[in-house]
Amino acid sequence: MKSTDFSANVATGFRPAKHSRWVIWAIQLWNAIGLAWHNRLRLDSRDLEILETIPKDSGLILAANHSDEMDPRICIELSRSSHRRFTYMINAEAFEEWHGLYGWLLQRLGDFSVERSGSDQTARRYAVDVVKKGHDTLVMFPEGEISYLNDLVQPFKTGAVHIGLQAITENRKINPSWTAYLLPVAIKYHYRKPISLILNKRIRALEKRLLIRASSLTLQEKIIRIMATILKRQELISRTQGISEQLALLEEQIREAQTAILSKIETKYPQLQIGPKTQLIDRAQKIISFLREQLRRKKLFSSETKIQLQEDINELKQTIQMAAWQPQYIDLAPSEERLAETVMKLEREVFKLKKPRPLGKRDCLVRIGRPLDLGPYVEPYQKNPSTLSHQITEELRKDIQILIIFGPRFQPIEKMK
Repeated sequence: MKSTDFSANVATGFRPAKHSRWVIWAIQLWNAIGLAWHNRLRLDSRDLEILETIPKDSGLILAANHSDEMDPRICIELSRSSHRRFTYMINAEAFEEWHGLYGWLLQRLGDFSVERSGSDQTARRYAVDVVKKGHDTLVMFPEGEISYLNDLVQPFKTGAVHIGLQAITENRKINPSWTAYLLPVAIKYHYRKPISLILNKRIRALEKRLLIRASSLTLQEKIIRIMATILKRQELISRTQGISEQLALLEEQIREAQTAILSKIETKYPQLQIGPKTQLIDRAQKIISFLREQLRRKKLFSSETKIQLQEDINELKQTIQMAAWQPQYIDLAPSEERLAETVMKLEREVFKLKKPRPLGKRDCLVRIGRPLDLGPYVEPYQKNPSTLSHQITEELRKDIQILIIFGPRFQPIEKMK
């Protein structure tokens, strides 16, 4: 498709939360039953106490890692257990599933939509207002994308910190002592039973689809070969050497493939001005957000153009998903669970699955860290918002990473009078 003169100034289809008491009750009950069977929640009462002791008239942002499709459902159960009403920031695309019916349910559960381009000012303004009111807990996943990296927290976006500090700044014009907290929550999954047999079976299914002969290689070596085969068959890399078993080289090939896809699509839309220092995933998300807005203008484009726009969106999503492959994650005698996570990501690519299935029933371990009072940071934030927000965000990510590997338990904060 040739470069097309699209306008970037299109109104977003923002979907606000519309909490419904009865919908929340029904979904929480259904969710609790489902989790007990497939993803059993393990939450220590001392962790829950941390959430319960945060003053309910203050602002609260719950920030969690995002390694699995089940993470939002874990937060729904956390809301039920803590007797706090949650408001969730959710990817706008989810609201369009089931011909809009899923979006209707999400809104009444307390979800509002956000375009993951980092420039959705409507969603950001709405989030600030949620925190300012202090009635609900705002739930955010700062990684942005599902990583399927159960042991490794990915870089965080700074939105949660900006939202919290902006809410405090605005509220303190009326109430100088008002504050908001940032709460780190770690979510980690663990299979209840050994998964070696199903792991072998799922790897073999991938090999069959890719026409790879069975071999006596280790599971790790088979997965590496599958990754390389996908890249070769899709002609995403320019190299002509044989399939490499060197993880470092494969990592380089994946980055090369991502860059090739992104560069090809960026040339079609030169009117999009994206900074040269913007990270690859952020670049892809900005273009996706732009293209989704164009698709909403259905009457302006031919069927052929709409198909091409959707194909470009799908390719950009592929670049984002490939960022989570991370061959180094399964280096040095990897656990079966790490191998399983990698297999799920490859199944998503090979079988075009939207939500790959876990390899068995799991326990979900939830840890809650020490809440961070953002109040003391308001003045330095006003002087240098970018630097401070990045510092706090990185500390938040580190706190959750420590909780993921079961670091020291934090004590609940004392209740404010």
